[in-house]
Amino acid sequence: MDLAQISQEIADKITGDLDYSKDSKEIVAYAVETGLLNILGITLIILLGLLFNAPGSALLAALFGGTLRRLSGGAHFNTPQKCLIFGAIAYSAVGLLAKNLALIGFTSFYFTTIVLLVSLLLVLSLAPVDSEAKPIRSHSLRKKLKISSVAFVVATFIAINTVHNSFFITSAALGVLSQSITLLPIFNQRRWIKL
Repeated sequence: MDLAQISQEIADKITGDLDYSKDSKEIVAYAVETGLLNILGITLIILLGLLFNAPGSALLAALFGGTLRRLSGGAHFNTPQKCLIFGAIAYSAVGLLAKNLALIGFTSFYFTTIVLLVSLLLVLSLAPVDSEAKPIRSHSLRKKLKISSVAFVVATFIAINTVHNSFFITSAALGVLSQSITLLPIFNQRRWIKL
């Protein structure tokens, strides 16, 4: 049984005694599936982070990168499960890198400024990136997503310059950078989607 079927069964149980239309039941099933995917993703990031001995850094990188992803879009796989697995591996690796950079004291203002400046340039020039499954047709929505993406990168820059925790600084900066890189056209071609 796949995640969509499990979500549908849970939604059927939730809405069983309620007088919901078919469309409303589909919305509940989608919400359940999204919630389950988020729980599975966080669990997988924690487990892989523990394996890499960097669960906190991996979660922070995922929090900052994932938040930017909601605003900027980026590379997509053809199933949510593939995206979840790849994202968990990527953010765990980013968390490990962030932890190691923090341990050797490589968290200077110049380093994080360069990392976030590169991220800002990528977001300014490429965001938002949509997909065939979720095209952005509204010019107004596209503009709002770009402004929100830029604002988030700027807010991250402000946040990391007010906190004095090297793990937080490197994890947040590298999480934003890793998400910004997924905006590049090379990661948004159809051949990547079908992996």
